Amino acid sequence: MEQQVERTAEDCVALEYQHTPDETRQALRARAKVTGADRRMKYMAIVISAVCVGTFAVSLAGGERLAVDLQSLVFAAVMCLVVFVVKPQVLTRQLHRMATRHGACRTRVDDTGVAVTNAGGSTHLNWTAAPRYTETADTFVLLSGDKNASCLIVLPKRGTAEPGGVDALRALLDRHISRI
Repeated sequence: MEQQVERTAEDCVALEYQHTPDETRQALRARAKVTGADRRMKYMAIVISAVCVGTFAVSLAGGERLAVDLQSLVFAAVMCLVVFVVKPQVLTRQLHRMATRHGACRTRVDDTGVAVTNAGGSTHLNWTAAPRYTETADTFVLLSGDKNASCLIVLPKRGTAEPGGVDALRALLDRHISRI
């Protein structure tokens, strides 16, 4: 019994951090790879843009009025700009603003789950709330099991204070949830 108490004490990783925009961007990109909605939206933008460009090319080849079909080309360019550039930037900015509203986070990851405390309050999520994770260059991103990954927990690697903290956190996550 004493051995198990020691093991539980060792299997805790504490993190302290303030979210950065780059970490938020990495987390959203990782989430987008997992969810089908983002892939479908990008696929639709590419298909619609191809149709618009094709319409423009056909009318140009046929010698028809250029101004009307130029609208299709502009529409395709604007749609791609919104889907691939503007939307990710706006979403990153909104999520980062929301994440930093309550200041620095103190997070404890152990065998029971993830506990996050900041100036706005505290919350504890057990492993069933976020049963999968992915790793980016600077973060571990915990995701819920639903198809839209509606629960998103970002754990910056720089938040671990002790040497070997990143490896200990990775081992703890691998033991309790599945890696994507």
